[in-house]
Amino acid sequence: MILEYTANSALGELRSTAVAPASAGHAVLSHGLGEAAGFAGQAARQAERAGAAHATALACELLAAVRASRLHPAPPAVPAFSLAASVLPAGLEDRPLSGDIATATELLPLLAAL
Repeated sequence: MILEYTANSALGELRSTAVAPASAGHAVLSHGLGEAAGFAGQAARQAERAGAAHATALACELLAAVRASRLHPAPPAVPAFSLAASVLPAGLEDRPLSGDIATATELLPLLAAL
């Protein structure tokens, strides 16, 4: 259940970034006599937050998929599952999953390279 809350929080961050993009900002300088102020800094911060939110959502999905696949009598014999299953903790007991999510997040670039 905690994975669902964490993934939903990440998706909420993505929605808030999409609703108010930095390019929609507007600032008037010097009573309209100066040049418009840019929002590149804000856009960069939003992009960084969006990237982190995407990674968190994907990590939650990866962790849920690996945990569910381990319950199957014949887990998938694919390199992505083998890598993830070898790195992610195997226990299914009720415990904090923040460390598992962090590990899954670190796995994403390795899985993308497969």
